Amino acid sequence: MNAWEVVFLGIMAAALVGMSIAQMILAREAAKMVRQASEALQEFRRELGPVVEKLQRVTEDVGKAAILARQQVERVDQMMESAAVRIEDTMTIIQDAIVQPIRQGAAIVAGVRAALGVFRGGERVPPRTGREEEDALFIG
Repeated sequence: MNAWEVVFLGIMAAALVGMSIAQMILAREAAKMVRQASEALQEFRRELGPVVEKLQRVTEDVGKAAILARQQVERVDQMMESAAVRIEDTMTIIQDAIVQPIRQGAAIVAGVRAALGVFRGGERVPPRTGREEEDALFIG
């Protein structure tokens, strides 16, 4: 063997040892980074756990509130429907209590006028049409 071959063989051996040492250092640093990432992930999970639980509770509460709101809207709707029916019934009663006596009073007044007309001079008052009676009863 030549002296230069031994020198180059030694240089190659030293380079191989240097590369092995560098790979071990890189492997150790990679393992350290993986451990730190794992710890960070565990810490993130620990911190995120209560947030997720709170979000679940909030979601449940929102669902319950939506159900209650829907029930309240249904109750209000029923109440409004009942009030509308009662108002309509009340208006019918008021109309029967006020309009009917007014019509009867108008009929009595028309009868009295006719009787007075007959007694005064035999004039005959032409009968009123239904349209004229409605016009006379119009308020507004």
